[in-house]
Amino acid sequence: MLTAIQQDTLRITPLASQLQGRYLGFAGFLRANGYKHADAPAAVQALAYAGQLDRNIARWTLRSVLCKCQQEWRQFDDLFDIWFLPDPPPRRTEIRTSGGPSVDTSLASALPDHTEGVPLDDGSGSGYGEDAPGGARSEGASSQEALKRTDFRHMQDPDSVRALDALLQSFAKRLRQIELRRDQASARGRRLDLARCLRRSVSHGGLPLELAWRKRQKQRPRLILLLDVSRSMSLYSFFYLRLARILTSLLTDVHCFIFHTRLVGIAQALRDPDPVRAQESLHLLSSGWAGGTRIGASLEQFNRDHARRLLHARSCVLIASDGYDTDPADSITTALTAIRRQTRRILWLNPLASRPGYTPTSACMQAALPFIDGLLPAGNLASLEKALPDILRICR
Repeated sequence: MLTAIQQDTLRITPLASQLQGRYLGFAGFLRANGYKHADAPAAVQALAYAGQLDRNIARWTLRSVLCKCQQEWRQFDDLFDIWFLPDPPPRRTEIRTSGGPSVDTSLASALPDHTEGVPLDDGSGSGYGEDAPGGARSEGASSQEALKRTDFRHMQDPDSVRALDALLQSFAKRLRQIELRRDQASARGRRLDLARCLRRSVSHGGLPLELAWRKRQKQRPRLILLLDVSRSMSLYSFFYLRLARILTSLLTDVHCFIFHTRLVGIAQALRDPDPVRAQESLHLLSSGWAGGTRIGASLEQFNRDHARRLLHARSCVLIASDGYDTDPADSITTALTAIRRQTRRILWLNPLASRPGYTPTSACMQAALPFIDGLLPAGNLASLEKALPDILRICR
């Protein structure tokens, strides 16, 4: 067995470089699963001495370095196998209609591809000009209207995905222009801070000898996206992940999470410039994809692990879910009460609300309604076009 001691230490081979990247990624994967002291540099150094090319030795070495308690020790083998051992291809959901191509709605397929925004040729060479025979102007209008009214569950062609991307990119660019004006204490300014002036005057017998000023500071709203990827949302999650990817690529202060029975952050994977590495990360994060739903527990996990860091007076929380929850309604009431106290707005995107005659009858939605600023339908392009201006208005 070759070890790092037997290798030429002055020359880092491509294989060694790839392995180091895998080990560093594995340490991050452990931290995402609750390992508080996963020391990546120590793991790489230990493997350099113990050996990297024998699976069992690598497993034992990493476990001895990265595990700090009995629970971490017990979970380690499963996490090691998930990260390093080959597994079957990720589950894919295909939306297909008779005679039409399918769109891959797996989690990783929401990442950027090399064909986005490139018009498809029909193979005839005649193009899609307005003067083409058959009436592109008349037929185009009706087809566009039909596309907008098509439920996301039934979208199967690349044209619909490109139309969705164009709409979301326009929304993100408009959102980028929103600036919240907030008063802030300043050494100089045009507006007096009366409260501070009065406090300062106390030491001068009530005379306002020391003036205090305030100035307007422009800040952009912070977006937090919480996306339901449970089984009941499996045909919609793909399109909401497109929303998350586009917002993340065009805006700086966007934080994305997916949840089913637990909450997982995906912002780093969506921003990764390496599409292969990003897809690998999303494949790993999608463990439990299309499983059960625990909305209340997932929101409580967000409050426990992320709320203090992310929520403030200019943040807007967007929850995308159909509202079907296996947790009791009390849990979502408790979670949303805590979020409501710390954030500016809470919006709920529900794909089922686009259907005629929809009423929020589930216990989860009934419990959530008093705490949210808007229940917005978002099950097709038409409803999403109506919902996005409402989001812009509420975020101001």
